[in-house]
Amino acid sequence: MHTPELARLIARDFVVVKIDVGVFNKNLDVGKEYGVPISKGIPAMAVLDPHGKLLYAQSQGQFANARQMPYQDFREFFEKWKPKR
Repeated sequence: MHTPELARLIARDFVVVKIDVGVFNKNLDVGKEYGVPISKGIPAMAVLDPHGKLLYAQSQGQFANARQMPYQDFREFFEKWKPKR
């Protein structure tokens, strides 16, 4: 989901780390470390606080169907997990 509004929200409040999982054969330990089952689908997300504490890990492939998800679903997710100011 690429929209200027969503891109600004993400850039302002999050650090995005992309992990190359290849064909489900690379870096799978990262997903395991944060409780994100890559086998449920990608993209997969975890949200950590600035100190590395896990705040959220998708557990059921919630974003595996990202291309068909409405913009509002993404916006709500990132609004919910953005840092409190």
